[in-house]
Amino acid sequence: MKKELKLTVNSIPPSVNHYMGYRGVRKGKGCMVMAYTTAEAKKFKKEFSTYAKEQVKLQNWDIENTRDIHHYVDCIFYFDRTDKDEQNYMKVLCDTLNGIAYIDDKKVLTRTHEVYYDAAKPRIEITIKPVKYRGIFDNEELLQEFESKCKSCNRYARNCSILNKAKEGRIQEEISDTYECSKYKEVKTKKKKGK
Repeated sequence: MKKELKLTVNSIPPSVNHYMGYRGVRKGKGCMVMAYTTAEAKKFKKEFSTYAKEQVKLQNWDIENTRDIHHYVDCIFYFDRTDKDEQNYMKVLCDTLNGIAYIDDKKVLTRTHEVYYDAAKPRIEITIKPVKYRGIFDNEELLQEFESKCKSCNRYARNCSILNKAKEGRIQEEISDTYECSKYKEVKTKKKKGK
């Protein structure tokens, strides 16, 4: 499976200011505000999601790899005008790709690398790729090394909550900055009778 997914948005999506609309709705004797997706945003999401689904297939991208690992959504913007703020365009992009390029957008980290201006061909170039860190560990190798040592601890067989939380990225006082676990207790092997 591919480690990166590359997409190009061939137009500038609606900004966060034009993504959602709001209207007052009567409820009983009172009134409440209801949010709705604008027609402009619906049109963009429909067109971009169709393209993204095709690219996921063409590029052999496995969405399952995004289940437990954070992924970067790296962007290069080519705006048609200089008065646009790139941060206002991330929400609709991330929401549209949710369930297509990644399982849940709570696992994505958006980054803008460059902003250019191209009135003739405004676009956004996107690269989605896994982060190097795994949980609280700087990389996969450190996680594997830590878990390998965990296997000789008596907590490991009982589904160690410290290890599980570390894999989720939770900081715990039981694990030091050098990845030593203060609760580590080596499994004692039973001696056979008569020896």
